[in-house]
Amino acid sequence: MFTLNKENPLFFDSEKLQSEFIRQASVCHGCRLCFNYCPAFPKMFEYTDKKGPAKLVLEDLFDIASDCFHCNMCFVNCPYTPPHEFNMDFPHLMSWAWLYYKSKKGLSLRDRLFEMLDSASLVRPIAKKFLDNGKELMGISKEAPSLRIDDRGFLKEVKPREIKDPVAKVVLFHTCLVENFYPEIGKDVVEVFNKLNIEVRTDNFSCCGAPMLDVGDAERLKKTAERNYNILKKYVEMGYDVVSPIPTCTLMLTKEYQYILDKEQIKVYDVMEYLMKLKKEGKVNWSGEMEKKVFYHPPCHLKYLKVGVPGVQAMRSLRLNVEISNMGCSGIDGGWGLRNYDKAKVVGAKMMDAFARNDAEIFATECPLAGLQIEKASGKKPVHPISLLKEAIKNDPSK
Repeated sequence: MFTLNKENPLFFDSEKLQSEFIRQASVCHGCRLCFNYCPAFPKMFEYTDKKGPAKLVLEDLFDIASDCFHCNMCFVNCPYTPPHEFNMDFPHLMSWAWLYYKSKKGLSLRDRLFEMLDSASLVRPIAKKFLDNGKELMGISKEAPSLRIDDRGFLKEVKPREIKDPVAKVVLFHTCLVENFYPEIGKDVVEVFNKLNIEVRTDNFSCCGAPMLDVGDAERLKKTAERNYNILKKYVEMGYDVVSPIPTCTLMLTKEYQYILDKEQIKVYDVMEYLMKLKKEGKVNWSGEMEKKVFYHPPCHLKYLKVGVPGVQAMRSLRLNVEISNMGCSGIDGGWGLRNYDKAKVVGAKMMDAFARNDAEIFATECPLAGLQIEKASGKKPVHPISLLKEAIKNDPSK
């Protein structure tokens, strides 16, 4: 039904795009379950209440799509997604509309800057100063939390060790977030996997493409996806499984590439999903206990992947007392939240308040961007579940 591939003739079929918009808006107009999920839905209901779904036009769609930050929660909670006959897929309608619109309108300098996360590793000192002082140029609110670029980067700091007779072999799609901002997550993944006798390979991957989707760069999105897809396919053919520690990147690789490239999807595992899979298969095991209280934020994109809460399972296997926050999205989701922080803080208000009030010793989430909101609200930096697993294994007296 959808293509996000600019080279597919259906991509620029404006009549089909408008027809699909009217069809889905008609269903949403009569349901309204998502009325308070994000700014896109109240805006759409203003249009449908004023003129009726049948009279919606593409300009209405483009205005609505500008407020979609691709959290995908409307898909997760919609009662009419496939296999229902209504066949609702609002997130992909928004992605198609946004890429179509920006392909016609063109990209701004700010758009170009926001999609250049890969380039940060080439100019670290300059990028670091720019992130500290360039908020105004980037259109980032002074109130928005700030990313802190790492001095060296993941690939320069970590070399996985050779494993004889590994129980499993993986290639780690380490993500540009890990490479440039959160190398500790990647380090902990490699350390835990190697400790559990899992072979880890790394490669010079490009960004997953989420920033390109965010700004609407269909051309660069396809080129980036094509490059990563070919590298991943090579490893899969060599017998490696693909893992990624960031749910957004996992979602892009395993779900969105099929729409961007019009190709069969490659299975990509969330890091914690993969460890729990091997544990259930009896291929790995760990021990160690940490008698502490954890307050955990489930990332929106992990919910969309429908893999449950493997990070919570892993933490509870360490006897950690884990409470799950069910206060919705953080509202950041990359560049959109930083550029539209007045809206992002409204979306994330309940989640932020929950963490500000919670007295747990540890805050945890697999999404470091949601972590920005958690730290802003509480003053406490959250950790990835893999880091707690690493700590427990390292301090296990039986080892």
